[in-house]
Amino acid sequence: RKASELDKSKEKDQSDVNANSIEAQFASSDEDDEDDDANVKSKSTVRNLRIREDTAKYLRNLDPDSAYYDPKTRSMRENPYAGKDPSQLAYAGDNFIRYSGDARDILKREVFAWEAGERGNSSAHLQANPTQTALMYKEYKGKTSDIKSTRQQEILQKYGGEEHLQAPPRELLHQEEAYVEYSRTGEVVKGAEPKAQTRYKEDVYAMNHSSVFGSWWSDGKWGYKCCKQTMKNSYCTGTSLNK
Repeated sequence: RKASELDKSKEKDQSDVNANSIEAQFASSDEDDEDDDANVKSKSTVRNLRIREDTAKYLRNLDPDSAYYDPKTRSMRENPYAGKDPSQLAYAGDNFIRYSGDARDILKREVFAWEAGERGNSSAHLQANPTQTALMYKEYKGKTSDIKSTRQQEILQKYGGEEHLQAPPRELLHQEEAYVEYSRTGEVVKGAEPKAQTRYKEDVYAMNHSSVFGSWWSDGKWGYKCCKQTMKNSYCTGTSLNK
C-alpha cells in the first residue's frame, strides 16, 4: 500500500513538472512575439521620427508662398529662405543637400558604373564594388583629361592661336572712378577726363596714317582725314596729296 501511494505521488509530481514546462514554453513564445512586435514598431517609428532638437521644416518659414512642404514624404525641396546665400544657412532645402558636398561626385560615379556595365564591364558596380569603381573612375578622369589636353595641343600646333588663350592683364579689365567736373559747354573744369581702358590696343594707326579710317567724308565715301584717301588699305602719303 505504501509503495502504491509513493508511485502515485511521483506520477503527480511528474505531471506538475510537465505542465509547468509547457506553460513556460508558451509564456516564452508569447514574450518573444511581443519582443518582435515591439522591435518592428520601434524600427518603424524611429525611422520616421526626427531629432526633437531640430526645427521642423514646415516651421522654417511660415509664409504660405514660401517653399512647399510635402507632409507625406516630409520633404521640402526648395529653399525656404529665398534670396539668402544657401552656404550661410543651416538648412537650404533638400535639393541643396543633394547637389552639395560629395553628392555630385557620387552621382557621376554611378553614371560611370552604368555606362561601363553597358559596355560589358560587369566589375564596375557602385554598391557591390565601391572601392574598385572609385579607382576606375579616377583612372578614367585622368585619361580623359590627358586626351583632351593632347588634342588641344595638336590643334594649336596645326592652326596656331595659342596667344588668344592667355587672359589679358587685370589692369585692362579694371575700371576706376575718377571725379571730373564739366562746364556748361562740356569742357573739363576740375580733374582729368577719364579714358576708357579696353583689352584692345589704342592710339595705334596702321599704314603710316595719323587718323583713323572714317574720320573724313566726301562725295558719299569715308576716308582718312590725314591724306583724304578713301581706300582703307592704302598707304598714307602725308600732306603731299592734299596740296
